[in-house]
Amino acid sequence: MTIKIGITGSIGMGKTTVALFFKKNGIKVWNADSEVHELYKNGNEGYKKITSIYPQLKNEIEINRKKVSLLIKQKKIDLKKIEKAIHPLLKLSRLKFIQKNQKENILVFEIPLLYETGANKWLDYILSVYCSYETQMKRLSERKNFDKKKISYLLSKQISVMEKNKKANFLINTDQEKIDIENEVKKIINFLEKNG
Repeated sequence: MTIKIGITGSIGMGKTTVALFFKKNGIKVWNADSEVHELYKNGNEGYKKITSIYPQLKNEIEINRKKVSLLIKQKKIDLKKIEKAIHPLLKLSRLKFIQKNQKENILVFEIPLLYETGANKWLDYILSVYCSYETQMKRLSERKNFDKKKISYLLSKQISVMEKNKKANFLINTDQEKIDIENEVKKIINFLEKNG
């Protein structure tokens, strides 16, 4: 049976870096954010569903996430309605990924809002990725289109780091060197292969 492990952590904590180390070590990874990007492209199912609810989001290439954030803040569109349209499609994408890779020993799922969306119910293990507040703010300030307002809005949507860490089976602190992070990932893979 395939072991399903979820990676979560607050924004800017290094989830993607950790997921890449799993990939580098031969583990297949499903990324919730990448899937949403895919669904938002013009012609795809997510695009069709969202623009049927909010025609003002129509765009030649894809739904503009910046515009979505702005309209949510201005209370012109409802985030819950968008989530209601997207979540079933994400679930379908995830199930297809599991089906396609059913011969794999371990599958990784990178899900920022893991607990918030109830993903912990179907996962076997959870890995929480964290770092110091200083490191997190430094990383976020280096990202494009991230100001203090946006950061605090996004953080308000997530349960606290302490809460995530308390509930997780594994923890990785990404304040350390990348080589050390990769070694921790290897230890988790070894543990799952032996104890899964």
